[in-house]
Amino acid sequence: MYALVAEPTERILGYSLGELIDAEGELQQELFAQARWVRQQYQMDQVHLRGVIEISNFCQKNCNYCAMRAANQKLDRYRLSAAEILDIAAQIHRLGIGTLFLQAGQDPECDAILQEVIPTAKRQFGLHILLCLGEYPRASYERWRALGADSYILKFETSEPAGYRQIAYTSLTRRLQCIRWLQELGFQVGTGNIVGLPGQTLDTLVRDVLLTQEIQPDFASASPFIANENTPFSEHKSGSLRRTLNIMAIFRMLLPQALIPTVSALEKLEPGGQLAGLNAGANVITINFTPPQCRTKYVIYSQRRFVVSLDHARTIIQQAGMTVRPVAI
Repeated sequence: MYALVAEPTERILGYSLGELIDAEGELQQELFAQARWVRQQYQMDQVHLRGVIEISNFCQKNCNYCAMRAANQKLDRYRLSAAEILDIAAQIHRLGIGTLFLQAGQDPECDAILQEVIPTAKRQFGLHILLCLGEYPRASYERWRALGADSYILKFETSEPAGYRQIAYTSLTRRLQCIRWLQELGFQVGTGNIVGLPGQTLDTLVRDVLLTQEIQPDFASASPFIANENTPFSEHKSGSLRRTLNIMAIFRMLLPQALIPTVSALEKLEPGGQLAGLNAGANVITINFTPPQCRTKYVIYSQRRFVVSLDHARTIIQQAGMTVRPVAI
């Protein structure tokens, strides 16, 4: 099990993690430039494209920041069929995107769908299968791995155990155990935090960074908190774009070979946010292939979230002076 690091001990560029998380002006630009240099030195400066299908908005959990929480009776729920998912997977394959990203709320009813989708998508299209489905028993992860799933994203969200329980009503220890199981089963694993959660402090963010470094994930993600309709946190202010970008750059420095996404929430916060993510060291963009009639129901970043298109991705990749990796993983 991962130990939560209590004291910030790491320094980068001669500065403490706290100083870099709060960096602005010349110090921030120095941090970003160094992150880009590290990305180039480790040959991680081609952008990996993922095609996401949000297959279900049912969820067992009741996280205070998410409108897909089980207690939200106002949400129109949906669950895609295996045939619908595979039709979209074929489109993703035709566009030359190598990663099929299947995302859902924590919905056990998806299991039967995955039993068909994962091996078929592997066999017919040769796609890398990335899952983001929540916390499950080890046996479920083992089954999906045997079916052909390659990688899994499970963010710890906050390194503060009491804070996590107040937000998610479940145990951070359990979540970290799931991450450990995934690594033991041979998944490429992604994790990370949410920046701007209620009650979060600068010291919390430092511990988030140190916990991410300790986990040594294959993918490292920092996402800003976005206030979501029909949630207990609907009136809380959104997370800081500056701090989120700084943590992304720190992740690049501490985990030079990790895949680091520039998430759509950055663009939701501010136009140009995803381009700023690339300039801070990121090298992954996720293109949304969820059917239009379902996108507004997958309320991960509010109903009025920014939906990433392939044209948008290509534009900002060109603006960042980067190129697309031919086959993304």
